[in-house]
Amino acid sequence: MENYVYSSPEMQEKIEAYLPRITEHRRDLLVKVVQNRTRHFCMVLEDLFDPHNISAVIRTAEVFGLEDVHVIEEVNPYKVNKSILKGSIKWMNIYLHKKRMACMEHLRKKGYRIAVASTNTNNSVLDLDLSQPTAFYLGSEFTGNNPDTLAAADCEFKLPQYGITESMNVSVAGGVLMCYLDHFMQQKGRQNFTLSPKERDELLLEWLERHLNDESASSSITRIGDE
Repeated sequence: MENYVYSSPEMQEKIEAYLPRITEHRRDLLVKVVQNRTRHFCMVLEDLFDPHNISAVIRTAEVFGLEDVHVIEEVNPYKVNKSILKGSIKWMNIYLHKKRMACMEHLRKKGYRIAVASTNTNNSVLDLDLSQPTAFYLGSEFTGNNPDTLAAADCEFKLPQYGITESMNVSVAGGVLMCYLDHFMQQKGRQNFTLSPKERDELLLEWLERHLNDESASSSITRIGDE
């Protein structure tokens, strides 16, 4: 951790208290990964029918360094599928929302623009201003996003495609979308979109606690609006 700069002496003390309890390899891996984490973009999955698709998007988001995934379960509840997640959820923050409009309000309060996938737009994801923090909505496998979501969105987008088939599988679409987002951040300098030093230290501390307590899904899921 020679080149790691802590956000404060207090956070340094808290983090370093855990370090003797983990291997050097695990320490170096967590430090490397946390410095590339971003909340500039997040994925929002609205009432997907197949929980396997949700787990696949979460796993892909972790690979691309997106820290947060929001799941709207106004119609269909999400069930964790460990065989597809392959442990990825341990390093993510998943937010489950009971109401779609409440989810959108929650995201807007955090400064996100709402971009909703739609087959009825000519606006490509490549046309969006990706310099703005953006929450990307992917809708149900059968009906897409809810009409209320589409009506309230800041913009609609579709992925570039050149075939006859109207759309991709939703988990594949999520992966393709994140490839475009990653390419944008690489071009502009990923360091411009990563977490603030304070957020980074808080997340690293959270990861260390999860790892040492052998926690996985339960520690990474937050339910919002679950009265």
